[in-house]
Amino acid sequence: MRLRLSRALTSKHRELFRDIETGLPCVSEHRRGASREGDPIFVCARPTLAAHRGRLLSRSAGRGTPVHAASFIRKRRIVIETELLDDLPTLRLILVHEYFHFVWPRLGNRTRRAFEAVLRKERARGELGESAAVRKKLACADARHWKDYVCESFCDTAAWMYAGVAAHPSFTLSRRWQIYRAKWFRTTFGR
Repeated sequence: MRLRLSRALTSKHRELFRDIETGLPCVSEHRRGASREGDPIFVCARPTLAAHRGRLLSRSAGRGTPVHAASFIRKRRIVIETELLDDLPTLRLILVHEYFHFVWPRLGNRTRRAFEAVLRKERARGELGESAAVRKKLACADARHWKDYVCESFCDTAAWMYAGVAAHPSFTLSRRWQIYRAKWFRTTFGR
């Protein structure tokens, strides 16, 4: 999957997004058709994003839950909050996280279940991103949220692996389990 960048982005940000894209693994084609090839994913930026009743809002003060980004899988679109353009480490993490939301459904059940088994084995506190940390708390309180947690944890772990950010306040998973997840990703995606 390639990124198609909005013309409204500055050349500096377009170059940054291309640099991020270059660091992503090539998801091997033998995994049920999953690859980085295919229709491009359009990336744009909008100010002050919020999720409200299944919709993404921009510049709607006080309405909805604030979010940094959103992925629209069927529309092949990622929307990033413009405020992130000045926070490069977080921008890198969020863009890679959103990119991997497109990878997740293409992996196939076997690979998704294998990652789920990693999470069941670790039973650890902490996570590798804010999205997974929030979903983990929900999953502990109510098992119906488990699948959402597994997906968010996969995307946050991918961002931790491939965004090129060495340290971030959202990396709270212990080193032991970071190594375990990294091994799973290297085995699954190579490199």
